[in-house]
Amino acid sequence: MTFQGIIPYFYDHLHPGTGVELDPCAYNNMAHNPRDKPTKNDIVSGNCRNGYNRPEFNDECEDCRSRPIEEVFTTHFTLCQKPWECHAQDGDRIQERLCRKFHGEWYRVREDLETNMWKRGVVDLANTDETAKVRGGKFQPQQFRGYCKRPGAGGYIPIALPPLVFRVRGKAN
Repeated sequence: MTFQGIIPYFYDHLHPGTGVELDPCAYNNMAHNPRDKPTKNDIVSGNCRNGYNRPEFNDECEDCRSRPIEEVFTTHFTLCQKPWECHAQDGDRIQERLCRKFHGEWYRVREDLETNMWKRGVVDLANTDETAKVRGGKFQPQQFRGYCKRPGAGGYIPIALPPLVFRVRGKAN
């Protein structure tokens, strides 16, 4: 699995030879199958993907999909898909359960930003009508916290940024 973006650039180009490998279940967790055969009824099968050409690891590999979300620091949404695409969250396969938690946390952080930093309305997620009135969305409100109107990217309600306040030559604009 790969890590993309500014962090690899920093270590590969600006400070080569100084990077270290991190636990992929805690950093950049992708909710991926650790083995080369399908998982059925939450039972993994096949050889460990991290054990190719390393027989000493073939029988043991951690299934990152079982890692408690409290022990995951960053995630990579490739397999789970982007949270703002408002995919239905009702599957019960092991990776779907973890993706649901990843997406739920993403929406929790969004809600926290809007309610605590920008002082927007707090809602009772159990009250679908109130959630839709305050935030605009009724699609799976327990999961999406009122930020999805319907499934699919077209159902996402983007963050409405607060008015920009800045000073130009000592005056607020």
